[in-house]
Amino acid sequence: MQMHFSKRQLRSSYTAWRSVWAGVCVVLIFCTLLAQAQQTTDHSRQPARTAPQVKQVLPSYEGQNVASVEIAGQPDVTFATVQQLIAQKQGEPFAQAKIDQTIAALKSSGRFNDVQLQVIPDISGVRVLFILQPGMYFGMYQFPGAVQRYSYSRLLQVTNYPPEGPYSQFDIERSKDALLKFFQRSGYFTATVEPQIETVAQYGIVNVNFNTKLGKRAKFGKVDIQGPTQQETLRLHDKITTSILARLRGSAIRAGKTYSPRTLDSARQYLENALAKEDRLNAQVKLVGAAYDPESNRADITFHVEEGPLVRVKVEGAHVWSWTRKKLLPVYQEVGVDEEIIQEGKNNLVSHFQSKGYFDSQVAVNVQQQKDGESIVYTITKGPRHKVERVAVAGNQTLRSEELLPHVTVEKEHFLSHGKYSDKLVRASAKNLEGVYRAAGFSAVKVQPEVKREGDDLNVVFRVTEGPRDVVQTLTLAGNATLPVEQIAPHGLKVVAGQPYSQKLVDDDRNQVMARYLQLGYLTATFRSTAKAVNKGSHEVRVVYQIYEGPQVTTNNIITLGAKATRQSYIDLTTRLWKNTPMSEGDMLAAESNLYTPGIFDWAEVDPRRQITTQNREDIVVKVHEAKRNQLTYGFGFEVINRGGSVPSGTVAVPGLPPIGLNKDFQTSQKTFYGPRGTFEYTRKNFRGKAETLSVGAIAGRLNQRGTFTWQNPNFRSTSWATNFTASAEHSSENPIFTSRNGDAGFQFQKNLDAKKTQNLFLRYNFRETRLSKLLIPALIPAEDLRVRLSTLSATYIRDTRDNSLDAHKGIYQSYEFGLNPSFLGSSVDFSRFLGQTAYYKRIPANIVWANSIRLGLEGAFGDSHVPISEKFFSGGGSTLRGFPLNGAGPQNTISACGSSGCFPITVPVGGTELFIINSEFRIPVPFRKGLGVVGFYDGGNVFQKLGLTGQYTNTLGFGIRYATPVGPVRVDIGHNMNAPVGVKSTQIFITLGQAF
Repeated sequence: MQMHFSKRQLRSSYTAWRSVWAGVCVVLIFCTLLAQAQQTTDHSRQPARTAPQVKQVLPSYEGQNVASVEIAGQPDVTFATVQQLIAQKQGEPFAQAKIDQTIAALKSSGRFNDVQLQVIPDISGVRVLFILQPGMYFGMYQFPGAVQRYSYSRLLQVTNYPPEGPYSQFDIERSKDALLKFFQRSGYFTATVEPQIETVAQYGIVNVNFNTKLGKRAKFGKVDIQGPTQQETLRLHDKITTSILARLRGSAIRAGKTYSPRTLDSARQYLENALAKEDRLNAQVKLVGAAYDPESNRADITFHVEEGPLVRVKVEGAHVWSWTRKKLLPVYQEVGVDEEIIQEGKNNLVSHFQSKGYFDSQVAVNVQQQKDGESIVYTITKGPRHKVERVAVAGNQTLRSEELLPHVTVEKEHFLSHGKYSDKLVRASAKNLEGVYRAAGFSAVKVQPEVKREGDDLNVVFRVTEGPRDVVQTLTLAGNATLPVEQIAPHGLKVVAGQPYSQKLVDDDRNQVMARYLQLGYLTATFRSTAKAVNKGSHEVRVVYQIYEGPQVTTNNIITLGAKATRQSYIDLTTRLWKNTPMSEGDMLAAESNLYTPGIFDWAEVDPRRQITTQNREDIVVKVHEAKRNQLTYGFGFEVINRGGSVPSGTVAVPGLPPIGLNKDFQTSQKTFYGPRGTFEYTRKNFRGKAETLSVGAIAGRLNQRGTFTWQNPNFRSTSWATNFTASAEHSSENPIFTSRNGDAGFQFQKNLDAKKTQNLFLRYNFRETRLSKLLIPALIPAEDLRVRLSTLSATYIRDTRDNSLDAHKGIYQSYEFGLNPSFLGSSVDFSRFLGQTAYYKRIPANIVWANSIRLGLEGAFGDSHVPISEKFFSGGGSTLRGFPLNGAGPQNTISACGSSGCFPITVPVGGTELFIINSEFRIPVPFRKGLGVVGFYDGGNVFQKLGLTGQYTNTLGFGIRYATPVGPVRVDIGHNMNAPVGVKSTQIFITLGQAF
């Protein structure tokens, strides 16, 4: 009897903590399936190919200790009822003969259709499971009484939840014990866990409820430290109970405070760090235990401290910052000091100073034993500072230097740097170059670094001896009895007769073939490659791809577990899994990902009901755990508002207008208001069980009141259209310049137009009314626009293929929006509006990015109506035309602003009905500093008052600096307007975050 051991691949990141469950099948079943696969080979399609016998390499457990022997699969059959039939005993060596004897005895009892064997490696040996068929398999674990305190996924981690695992009482008991230990470590010393199983006989599934009563969380009691002298014990005790530094770091254990494992671990680490600062580098602090007293509900904590000998470490001859020293010298990170650790520190110091240009640096180590410990002294001789004048590759005939040099970590000197050089970097560079050559088929390649001195400078040359290239003489595929090569490798194989051979090409073929088999439902398929030289010493190889297809598995039933409020129709629409279709690994992973997207589940998993071994039909189980549906946030306070005086930041932002600068001496009548202020927001997730989200919020203060309502539906009427409805109303008199009343309501449809979600269509209807009163500067806004009501129908198309929306290097961004405001729908004005943008990004030689953008905006009124100022186009600034100040392009008016301090002239943009802007940039990386770049740019265009580009077209040239950050590049731009209007400074400087377009 042989065992087939398989492991599921390509799981989501959550499966990193799962147990690996191995399936074992009887050799007779395996051979029968293999023979059937061979018989079904389509000889008319592949006349020259005969599938050879596949020899599987199976794990052997003979002689290993058996940690446990379990009966699994049927809840009503216990180990005790069949114990007399089991020849393999716990604690004895694994014996295949006893396994076969046990399976035969269980089958002959007549109680079971079949018996399968599963062997699971364990820390103390192997677990042996006899799975009785028809078997029951684990479905969902639930934790009533505990999920209110801990996340569901964390509890699954603790229990070591076995997806696709056969029902086993042993697993349940082990999970129960693990939960109890976890709760006790968290301070719930009186917690109880009672497992309860629920069987779904129709689908052969067992759900387990771990009914939990946490009880009252304990408090910290006394702290006892064992190991050191009495005086030292008192000192360490004070450090973690009363010291201010320990409290600031969250490491203080104070009697009466809530028990926390995080505090315990922090206190242990704090003591170790404190001892390390006193040269006790080998000190160890262990938590012995927590003695719980149920009467006082307190836990006394005991630590055991081993101080270890003093280890004094000194660095002489050169300055090394303390944090750098701790990073370079492993004596600070490792437990114990030995010769290897000391030498590693020496090598790290040499590499550190070599990387700074001291290429001749040397480090001597002196270790001296002392009465109370030992002393380690690193003496550094830096030597003169050099530069790396040249880095080159020589001897390369097949691969160009331009292809090889990016893999060299030694760097040539450049501005502000002496270059990068160290023995470690040289070795790494040579290894990288050999790896590149081996990937290209040169298995015998040798790269020898040569370092030559010319004065105080270094020349580093990597001399390549390519050797002969490995070439594929023949490629043979065996075992693909069901699928021809055109199906398993639709993009063609990389390893081809007459072409270079390398392991990388084989790996590429393996990934393509296995991905295809998994996609088509062959979930146990395996791929094994061999390559042998034609003759001894020859570089012509014969390559064989040996494939074991296994059964093609189709979906029998789709079972959903864990859904309570969520409708099944929504889950079906989201997962897009269908019965009687190939069970695709990719489809299951996609379904799992789609379930997470709307945020209504805090855990989701899609698996076969049981592990795939020899079956060709299996159920898919969709398991979900619903996140909390209700979220309520609120706050109350008291505010004091100084409404008046100098306007904050020297600008005023009237609704619908860009910020307008005011004279620094401009002031209004000052008045102080007092009053309460409150905020409230309620969110209901998974509303109506269809992943809809409902949100209501409000802010109420003396001078500002606002209410909002939002409803989102990701699948409108079970279609691929996403919708949302928003409504808001606000009254504000916080600004001393005006009082505003705003109302807004809108409904939007959104649809992805392609599978990659790069194209999106938005259809909107929006109703908005704005009222301004008590306007201190009347000339800011025309009288007819103080009250505007807009009823807008609009459509927007967006296409985005950029590789990075924050800092694009290639791709296209397109946005086209058309809106209509007709009076017959309630609008107070009649006009239409179009705004379009196309941006194109292309990487050109030297890693330069050429970025271009063109924007066009058009507006026109109907009849006697007009375009309100709040809807006109404004431009100028760091993201449009960098030859103008913010919103300083286009028509401007000079008006008088009068306040309590007098009247002052200010310039106000009035906007335009036509916008035309062209931007072009060359984004050039700076080679000597990663993330740093320079930009040369051109901005052209303007905002025009009337259609037909009536007005001044402006031209701006400039340059800028970029520095990449995780949230986009920091940007400094200097633009010079070649034909700046009168009154506008021709040179403008902008400092901001993110690219201009």
